[in-house]
Parts: sequence; C-alpha cells; structure tokens
Amino acid sequence: MLDALFRPRSVAVIGASNKKLSIGYRILHNLIDFEFKGPLYPVHPKEEYILDLPAYQSVKDIPGAVDLAHIVVRNTLVPQMMLECAEKGVKVVIINSAGFKEIGPEGKALEDEVVRIAKENNIRVFGPNCQGIMNTDPKVSVYANFTFTKIQPGNVSILAQSGGIGEVVNNRFSELGIKIRMYASNGNACDVSIPEILEYWGQDEETKVIVLHIESLDNPAEFIEVTKKITPTKPILAMKTGRTEEGARAITSHTGAMIEKDTTTDIIFEKCGIVGFKNTDELCRAAIAFSEQPASEGNGVGIITNTGGPAIVAADECVETGLELPELSEKTKRSLKESQFAVASINNPVDILATAGPNEYEAAINALLEDERIDVVLVNFITPFFVDCEEVARRMTEIAKTAEKPIIAVIMTNKSQWKNTLEIVRDAGIPVYSFPEDAAKVIGKMAEYGKYKKRIEDQIIDFVIDDGKIEQILRNAQKAKVDFLPQKDVFSILNACGFSLAPYLSSQDLQEILNFASEVGYPIVLKIDREDIVHKSDAGGVTLGIEDSDELKKVYQQYQGSFGKQANIIVQKEVSGGVEMIVGATYQAKLGHLVMVGLGGIYTEVLKDVSFGLAAIGHNKAGEMVERTKAYKILDSVRGEKKKDIEALISIVKRVSHLVGRFPEIRELDLNPVMVLDESKGAVIVDARIRIQE
Repeated sequence: MLDALFRPRSVAVIGASNKKLSIGYRILHNLIDFEFKGPLYPVHPKEEYILDLPAYQSVKDIPGAVDLAHIVVRNTLVPQMMLECAEKGVKVVIINSAGFKEIGPEGKALEDEVVRIAKENNIRVFGPNCQGIMNTDPKVSVYANFTFTKIQPGNVSILAQSGGIGEVVNNRFSELGIKIRMYASNGNACDVSIPEILEYWGQDEETKVIVLHIESLDNPAEFIEVTKKITPTKPILAMKTGRTEEGARAITSHTGAMIEKDTTTDIIFEKCGIVGFKNTDELCRAAIAFSEQPASEGNGVGIITNTGGPAIVAADECVETGLELPELSEKTKRSLKESQFAVASINNPVDILATAGPNEYEAAINALLEDERIDVVLVNFITPFFVDCEEVARRMTEIAKTAEKPIIAVIMTNKSQWKNTLEIVRDAGIPVYSFPEDAAKVIGKMAEYGKYKKRIEDQIIDFVIDDGKIEQILRNAQKAKVDFLPQKDVFSILNACGFSLAPYLSSQDLQEILNFASEVGYPIVLKIDREDIVHKSDAGGVTLGIEDSDELKKVYQQYQGSFGKQANIIVQKEVSGGVEMIVGATYQAKLGHLVMVGLGGIYTEVLKDVSFGLAAIGHNKAGEMVERTKAYKILDSVRGEKKKDIEALISIVKRVSHLVGRFPEIRELDLNPVMVLDESKGAVIVDARIRIQE
C-alpha cells in the first residue's frame, strides 16, 4: 500500500531553502499553502528557520516520526541522505533531484545504489527526477510537489510519467474547471511504478476517473493485469508519447512490417479497456464528461438544436467518429409533435427553432432520454436574447439530476454576457463545450468506453494439435541454427496444427513433381524453397498459373539454373476464386505475440489494411479484428459477389494465436495469402513463413 506516500502523517523536506527561486523553497511553500494536516520538517545544514518553521541539520535530528521525505539535494549526495532516512525510519522518499539514469551509465549506477539502499532498509522510492504527488482529500491536503497550479478537490486523478505533460494536463484542467483527486508524476520510476499507483487509485473510492500519460512500459504484462481490473468500473483515459525498443518495427516479416509506431500501445489499451488519445486537449476535454456523466451504453446520439448549422456540424462529426444518429421512435416523434412548435423538425437532429424556450427544451430532452434508440443526448444551444436562457439551463439541471443517460451540451454564446447560464449548466454536472466537434469527439470516446464495459469475456479455445511433431521440427531447426524454417517444415507444422493447406509437394525430383501435378490437376504453382530466400517473389522464385507439363518442365529447369540443383521446390495446386487475406503473428519483447489479420497478397505492405490483437485471442476478439479491416466489406459480399467464409478466417486467426502461444519460440509467422473461399467452402493457406528464435 502507498498510504505513506499519498496520505502521509508527516513530511520532511531535505534540501528545504529560504531561496524563493529554488525547488526546496517551492515544495515547502506548497505544503504550507495547501494546509497540509500533519507536521512539516525542513532540513538544512545551516538554516535555523525556513518559512518560519524550525529547521533541522539532518533528518535524524527531527523529534517526531517521518512518513514521507522529499530529497532535493545534489545527485551525488542522495545516497547519503537515503542512509540517514533509513536510520530515521522514513517510510517513503520522493527524490526530486535529477542526474540519474536519464543522463547515462554514471547516473544509472548512482540510481542503482539508491535502490539498493532503499531495498535493504525497506524504504519506498518515488522518482528520482520527478515532481512529486498531490492529494486533495481534506483529511490530508498534501501538495508534495514543486509545481504552481492551484488545485481543488474533485474526482479525477492524474498520473504522468513526464512531469511536463502532467503539468500541462493539470494546467488545462484548471482552465476547464476540472477538479482533481490525486496527482503523481514519478519520473524515472526506479521503485514505485505506474501499475502500482494505478492499483492504489483503483481502490480509492473518491477517484472516479484516471488520466494517464506514459512514455514507456517496463512491464506491459503487469500493466495489463492491473488495468484490466480497474477499467470495468473506473475509466482510464490515457495517452502515450515516445517509443521503446520493444515497439521497434520488424523488417523481415509482413506482419512485423505492418506494425506502425503506436500499434502496440493501441493494442494494449484496447486489451485493457483503456480509452486512448493522441491529443492532450481532447483528453482533457473528455475528462470533463467522464467525471460528471454516466457511461454511454451505446453509440446512438440524439441531437437537439435551436439552430441548423451547428447541428449539421455535430451530425457530420458524430458520423465520422463512428457514432450513429438513429431514426427516432414513433413514440418519440409523437411526443415531440405535441410539445414543439408546429414548424419544428422532429427528425434526428431535432431542430426546435431559435424561439424555443424552457418548456420546449425540457420536453425535447426528456423525449430523447426515453427513446431506447438514443444512448447520449447532445444539446446545441445558442443563447438568444429573446429566450429565458437561465431558465432553460435550470430545466436542464433538473433533468440531469435523475438522467441515466449522458447529457452533453454545446453552448455557443458570449461567455461573459451569459456567464450565469453557463454556470447553472456546469454546476449541474453537464459538460459544456464551445464547439459541436469537441462534443462529438468526447461522445465517441464515451461510446468506446461503453463498448469496453459491455465486452463479454472471450472464450479461449485450445485446439487439438500434434505437439510432439511440431516440437521435434522446432528443436531440429534450433540445433541446426536455422532462422527461417524451410517451406516443407512450415507446411508440416501447419498441418500438425490443423490448418487447411492447398495440396502441395516438396521435392527436388522432376518426375515426382510431374506426377503430383498430374494427380492434383493444372494449373499449378512452383516455388523455390531455400532458407536464404525469405521473399520468394522478389527473388523470382514463384511462378503462378503453370498450365501443362511442358511449361512445368521449363520452369523447373529455370529454377535449377537460377537457384541450384540442390534447392527444394514446392509444387502446389493453384487456388482461385477467393479473397486473398493475410494472417500473421510477431513477438514483442516483454509483451508477447501480436496477431494480425488483413488484406493479403503482394500489396499487403502497400495498402496496410490490417488489424492487430494481443494473444491469446478468442472467437469474439478474432471476429472484431476481421470486422475492423476494410476487406471485411469484400468478405461480407459486395456488388453482388458471394459472401465469403468469414468463420473459416476467424478460425485461422484463433489457431495462429494458439500456435504461437503454445510455441513462443516462433518469433514471426506469416500466412500470406490465405484464400478465403465462398461461405461454407473454407479458407485455404497458400503460402507461409515461420521465423524462430535460435
């Protein structure tokens, strides 16, 4: 537990100072100014008083117990201060000082020494190279931080790996009127980690929303385990900046080459039910709605407006965000006809006209809230001088007290002239935005979180496979120090795993190849199978559409001349009439395998129509992955084409996930193309590649 950090009974500031332009001064000043409820102990080797408080030469000289100590001294002095804290029995230290692993090997060694001392003496370390923490709980009122932003008690907690980003968010919250519960920026995070803080806040009843910024994840598995327990009841709004080595792009497989810079982060966030953002301001604006409104149960938006233009903008943005504007029920339309002016538009968006007053707004909002097709009500309100706008706001307030669906307001007005109207709406807990685009984007994120909350736990199916055969192939390859498996071994593994393959033969003998071709029937495909040729097409080692034995002999001779007489040749029955897809997997350090599905063939890396998921993957997740691709519309029948066997493709995605989970030494796997045939006809793997860990 981190009570000594976020709920300390006493705080010492080692390196406190009377110099106003120093961190030691600012931390102590903030603690005093925020009215910390416990005793404060400045520590300085020469000063008698700092900010009118008695100062102590060493933390060891403090008469009372110390829960939390700030250390604000030169980096080389920190180990000595740690030893003195250990002697005093300090529970937690916040090391604000910089000059540790962020500066290189010398700093890393210094940080390792600090961690060693801490572990040996049962001290928790927050930082180093960090800002600190805040807790607005009136029972504690601790501002153990050197920033300047004034904060007010609320229900949103901010956790930022970067102090700079954290303070940007904190400042923006202040501008937007968002009140916070707790704040933490842990810098190098040598001990107290982001997952540990998240777990602590997940158990804090007064934290309703967590806003998170991360630059890297040292332990993605721990992060996933912790956050998956939080997000079903408490939204986490997150943004990641910076990139790690784990997320570096692979170049040897199609699957690896398809991983964009932030794909891994997106997959982790989705796996955990975290709502991700790329824009800091959008994150901050969304926090208003998440902290004040119930979660959205779906993506159906009902728009009410007293002017047409902004409603059109809102509608466009909603649709582009993936939301829907459903047709209103007949019951809702009857209610609107009875309550609105005769010339009002009762479609969605509902235009109740500029002359609409409190009665019209109240009736329209209630009608949409009662419509089962509407999940969120978006109210556009331009404040006319000829309408009692404050009374409109008060009616919205009364509705919001009992509404079980989110209500979002876009109030376009002169903020100084209509200040009271704005305050009435905001005080009711209704988020207010100045532009319909902002509101639509926020609703999109609320719908995304609502979808996460409703997500049913996926059933992971264990497929029956020939483990012994696969294991033997892999062990032999590792002994031979093979990187990419020969094609015949790849196909053997896929057969052992129950995949459906195009009929094939691996051979060097022409007569054997001719006999096979005659047996399965032309047209056939010839492929070179040599370990050092990864991309066979690029090397001229794939020939499609061979129609007869004469052409086959000619290609065979060309291959012998180009690739050598000892090279294996794969001969396959050519599969046609399906949609070419790709299914693959690539291993990410500290995370596991990312599984991919998308449009396949030779243009895979050009079009990049793919979707990723983190293994293990069950039926629901595999289906979501397929549906997210643009190719799904082709598979689901387009322009009169027959529907393809989507279930067979989903099964392949699940089998790939199971295979790499069972044999993690498979580092990269590409099935490309996978020919998805007509519905109920299955899906056939035509080509495949597997790379293993030596």
